[in-house]
Amino acid sequence: MVYEFIDHSHTRDENVLVVDFRFDSDVTKEQAIKIVDKIISLADNDNSTAQMTGHTPTLYCLSPFKEEIEEE
Repeated sequence: MVYEFIDHSHTRDENVLVVDFRFDSDVTKEQAIKIVDKIISLADNDNSTAQMTGHTPTLYCLSPFKEEIEEE
């Protein structure tokens, strides 16, 4: 289910879709961002994102099952 609401705090005339991508626990935040950037780039090349104005990584949730969590 995707929740939909009107965000009255928006300062720009655009809609925002928040999407969760899932990765193996050994994938770093930087690697995940590069993977998503590549997906967007490939989609741009076939004009399927002609109406997309951009994307912004905002949250990376780490698995509690990973043996060692490295500090940045």
